[in-house]
Amino acid sequence: MVKTPQFVDDHMRTIIVGVADFKFTTDPSTCLATYALGSCLGITFHDETHRIGGLLHAMLPTAQLYKEKKIRETMFLDTGIPKALNAMVRAGAKKHDIRCKVFGGAQLIASDNFFRIGSKNIDMFYKISQELELDVVAWEVSGRINRTIKLNNQTGDVIVKIPTKPEFLR
Repeated sequence: MVKTPQFVDDHMRTIIVGVADFKFTTDPSTCLATYALGSCLGITFHDETHRIGGLLHAMLPTAQLYKEKKIRETMFLDTGIPKALNAMVRAGAKKHDIRCKVFGGAQLIASDNFFRIGSKNIDMFYKISQELELDVVAWEVSGRINRTIKLNNQTGDVIVKIPTKPEFLR
């Protein structure tokens, strides 16, 4: 069932999450937002009991190709997801109370398999979510469209905006 967007009031503060970034909040009157998810994945983490929400905007599936270099952990799913979970738990969230929603993973241009980053990101997230036993309650992935998302830390709802379409909640 798709909910109608009655999501953000004028008094909610919005924290912007950039590409290859993770931010969280313990303030229930705050939203976390990231824009134009193409092949990247935007993953929301929300502990409803403790009103702690987080948003990871990861670009690539794995940091394994960059073992010899200093990396930004939040750029990669395999290093960003554990970093995000650890930050949430340190802030007071309980791992078993965290619900995840995943967005993005689009294939915006036609290309061969090597450049299908969106589907590789989706595959990696699925693998990691199984390994870490994440409670994934919503998927809005794949396709040929970008998505902008906002996580309401009060409710855990995520508003999704797709170009030329009405906003909807997940």
